[in-house]
Amino acid sequence: MTTDIQTPAPRTADQPADLGRRRVLGGSFGAAAAAFMGAGAASAQTATSGEVPKELAGKTAFITGGARGIGLASAEELARAGANIVLFDIATPNLPNVQYPLSTPDDLAAAQAAVEAHGVSCMTYRGDVRSLEDQQAAMQQAVDRFGSLDIVLANAGVSQVGPIESFSPEDIATVYDINVAGLIKTTQAAVPHLRDAGGGRLIYVSSGLGRVGNDLFPVYTSTKWAVIGFAKSAAVSYGRDNIMCNVVAPGLVRTPLADNEVVLRAMMPDAANPTFDDVSAFLEPFNPIPVGHLEVEDVAKSVMFFAGDATRNMTGEVLDVSYGSAARNIG
Repeated sequence: MTTDIQTPAPRTADQPADLGRRRVLGGSFGAAAAAFMGAGAASAQTATSGEVPKELAGKTAFITGGARGIGLASAEELARAGANIVLFDIATPNLPNVQYPLSTPDDLAAAQAAVEAHGVSCMTYRGDVRSLEDQQAAMQQAVDRFGSLDIVLANAGVSQVGPIESFSPEDIATVYDINVAGLIKTTQAAVPHLRDAGGGRLIYVSSGLGRVGNDLFPVYTSTKWAVIGFAKSAAVSYGRDNIMCNVVAPGLVRTPLADNEVVLRAMMPDAANPTFDDVSAFLEPFNPIPVGHLEVEDVAKSVMFFAGDATRNMTGEVLDVSYGSAARNIG
């Protein structure tokens, strides 16, 4: 870890926020509760009310990088299925050796309000995935508040763009410390709680670039390959503990990680003022289906798939969510 980056002070205070950021998402995968993802107290309520419990009722989901983008969309998708949510995010916009602005405290507060609009409880924690202690403290507070930890989405990550020789040692250290070491620390912090719960889900966010080589994003690409390798190792390590470890690997997604001036100019260097939609339109003809990018809600549904009952006996799998682009990869 580079020493010139300060870890923000943790906070857990629930903050009100403008509900204008609330997203309207589609329905989740199945609503029926099953043995592994049983609803506990919700089942007793069903017996008296006649209501069908939501699939993740009584569960707690911990999400790194939860203030915006894929993390927030996934939080809302899991909340819609009944899970209480913990949003862990650095919420510090200007991070040394990262080329674009990250999330803000206001983003995190608005994310909390968006999640709570789905009728569940939401806890926020400002912390840095590069700190094992931050993650351990946040997860312990989550268990103290909600009673268990059942689903962990290791989503936090940053991108770097440029030719290989352009990256300083500090640039390389930052992206690896966040994207790889941070994700490993998420796992280390989570596993004791998941074991205590009798099992659970570890879901890792990689990338379509974790399946190929790429000259624009060489360092980022290598970290996303590492995510897949680590997730498969975790699946082998924790299968007997009933902890399912799987990966979502999305293609280009409309998030601040991709939709920023630095990345867009690198992807379309000949355009005067390229937009995300310009990049999407340029890429669309190269894909098997006429889609050039994903929205965060598309990825969130894949996260829900790995969180739900349908995948209770699946581990070590990688789900490519990439508008068919993975069809050209080596099997």
